Amino acid sequence: MGIKGYLDNSLNKYYIDILNKNGFELTESDIRGMGGVYRFKSNWLNFEIINDRGIIETRISSIFSKHYYDFDLINAYFNRNNKSNGENSKFGKYDLSKRLNLEQESELFESNLSELKTMFNELNYKQTESKLNKIGNERAKLLFG
Repeated sequence: MGIKGYLDNSLNKYYIDILNKNGFELTESDIRGMGGVYRFKSNWLNFEIINDRGIIETRISSIFSKHYYDFDLINAYFNRNNKSNGENSKFGKYDLSKRLNLEQESELFESNLSELKTMFNELNYKQTESKLNKIGNERAKLLFG
C-alpha cells in the first residue's frame, strides 16, 4: 500500500465519520513524494491528517490560529485537567514519551468534541495554546534532553 492508500485507509477507518457528522469539509489534499496531507475545517476547528513517510499523525487547531497540536499533547492536557479534578484518564497514566494509536486518538477526538470546541473558541484559544506549548516544551525536554 502506498502513501496515499495508507493515508486514505487511516482517514476512512478512524476519522471520516466523525468529521462528516460534525460539519468538517475537506479544504486541501496534497499527496506527493513520501508524504501526504488532508486538511479539513469546520466553523470552529481545523483538522489535518498527515502521512509522513509512513507515519500517520493527526493534529487540530483553532480556526483563529495557525498553530496545530497533536492528540498526544491534547491527551496530556486533558489528563492534567482530569488529574486536578481527581479523575482517572481513560488511557491510563499519561507519559509524554508515549504515543496514542489512531484508534485512541479518534476516540479522544470524538468523546471530547464539546471540550475541544470550548478550548479552541475565540475567547479561549490563546490560553489553551499557551498550556499546550508548555506541555510540548516538557515533552521536548523529556525526549531530547
